[in-house]
Amino acid sequence: MDHSKIKWIFFDMGHTLLDEDGVHLSRLEAVTEELAEAGKTCPPIEEMLAEMIDFGTKGARSPFYEVSRKYGSKKKYDYCPALEVPFPETEECLRRLSAKYKLGIIANQRGGSAHRLQQHGLMKYFDIVYSSEEMGRSKPAPDLFLSALNAVGCAPEEACMVGDRIDNDIRPAKKLGMMTVRLRQGFFRNRAAESEFDIPDADIESIGDLPAVFGL
Repeated sequence: MDHSKIKWIFFDMGHTLLDEDGVHLSRLEAVTEELAEAGKTCPPIEEMLAEMIDFGTKGARSPFYEVSRKYGSKKKYDYCPALEVPFPETEECLRRLSAKYKLGIIANQRGGSAHRLQQHGLMKYFDIVYSSEEMGRSKPAPDLFLSALNAVGCAPEEACMVGDRIDNDIRPAKKLGMMTVRLRQGFFRNRAAESEFDIPDADIESIGDLPAVFGL
């Protein structure tokens, strides 16, 4: 893989830099309590987590809500960022890459993403953060990618997108001409490619594997 032209590396956040498992465990515990109070039963949380992976594999936009609705939940459970944590290899990966490349965020996230990264001690590695809520547009729409590229004066072929989702990260970035790296973590880890645009330039199992993709 030729990465000689790359100047910028952009990252998704959830299940790419940040481990969201604690968030979803908490939500599933709340669903279990809700259903128990209504006299309903649902499988153990471990089984529901496995079902979320199945839904992600099938291309569901929100595996959590697919599972919660399947068992009769009527409530909306907000995502709690306080329960997410960086993967153990995240900071070392960013430290190594930032010595050679400019780093940015392109993510479907609520406002305050930069503050959350700051709380995790990671914001110092990033030059720009583009989140969907703050920018008024969401992945996979190309506008979010193009706005970030235009803001930093970077051509698509000079940028790489790193993320866990084919639909939100790999496909739209590759259609624009960006290099892509798929991180096989989270609920979408097993989703299969459906077109040439779904095939990343590199597949990795851990964020700690990313520096090696760039020869570092």
